[in-house]
Amino acid sequence: MDLPVTAPVEERLFTADFIFATLANFFNSFGQQMVSATLPVYVLALGGSDADAGLVTGALAFTALLLRPLIGWLADTWRRRPLVLIGTSCYGLASIVYLLAGSVPVLVLGRILHGYGLSNYTTAANAYLADIAPPRRRAEAIGFYAAAADIGLITGPAVGFFIIALLGFHRLFYLSAGLAFTAFVVSIFAREKRQKPTEKRPPWSPKTGIVALDALPIAWTAFCLGCGFGPVNAFISIFAESRGIGNPGLYFTVQALALMFSRTFSGRLADRRGRAFVMIPGLIISALALALLPLAHDLPRFMLSAALFGMGFGATQPATMALVVDRVPAVQRGLAMSTYFMGFDSGISLGSIGLGVLSQSLGFGVTWPIAAACLLLGLLGLLAARPRPISHYPRSV
Repeated sequence: MDLPVTAPVEERLFTADFIFATLANFFNSFGQQMVSATLPVYVLALGGSDADAGLVTGALAFTALLLRPLIGWLADTWRRRPLVLIGTSCYGLASIVYLLAGSVPVLVLGRILHGYGLSNYTTAANAYLADIAPPRRRAEAIGFYAAAADIGLITGPAVGFFIIALLGFHRLFYLSAGLAFTAFVVSIFAREKRQKPTEKRPPWSPKTGIVALDALPIAWTAFCLGCGFGPVNAFISIFAESRGIGNPGLYFTVQALALMFSRTFSGRLADRRGRAFVMIPGLIISALALALLPLAHDLPRFMLSAALFGMGFGATQPATMALVVDRVPAVQRGLAMSTYFMGFDSGISLGSIGLGVLSQSLGFGVTWPIAAACLLLGLLGLLAARPRPISHYPRSV
């Protein structure tokens, strides 16, 4: 009897390390999505205003954006796993601060701690994933890893509001802290390869910089993705209510389901056919989804936009992150990931604020097509990056 042919060791994706890292990502996402969705309501419960809710929400992204260059450098000069553990520890500690908070200023301090954890975890965890994933299956690995977070995105907000209604905010923060602790324990079992002496990056100097230069073209694409993603998160509920379209939360549910579905197959396609093969249609489909919103006067067209946006964004992001890693040496992966997320975070902030101002003066009928145009500008980053054919990728890290 012929024995089945097994993949070479370097081509195996579902190793114990990968499974542990992906499980930790799910636990972190589940806990943080519960908190992020419900925290604005908690601000109002403490006597805060809508502006206070915006301040508490924005403190997270601002802190993460500010610290990413330092964290990216640390991920390269130190190791990935200590920063992963620091990040998930800060998630748990932030939940404890929320639990003890009796005022908005204390909540802001908790969000700053949370943002510090976010900058550590997302930068180092994604660099670690690039380290352990086979280069020829890198986008597929990122797709599955992100899909685990999407499950938390789908279930977290609904579970969070259910717990608040049934047991109150304190039980919610206990649970989110427990999930962060679980992610911490699971992350301990994900082993990290020690760097060779020749791979260690020298101490920071002005020549080193705070960004990875080779990652900048794709950071531009990430910035454009953020410019489309930010307004959706910020204004889709307001837009739906202005059109009298049922429950706005359905948009996020359909979008997250499409994200998860898309990420499970688009990564493998990007590995086999090239990053551009997935990124170009992904950006176009995402832009089409936003351009359709002015025509969405009923629930079916609203849901169609959600599904298209989830499919397009879910296809584009893993391939984009894989392309960032493809373009830099292994000793710069942490800095490259921080550069990528700096672009994405900046796009979310600028897209939310800028298009929010624009919508007040010109209306959503103009805002959504402009957001779609911003997404299409991400193609310029892909053009500047000139991705290599898959056949040129090395077989081992």
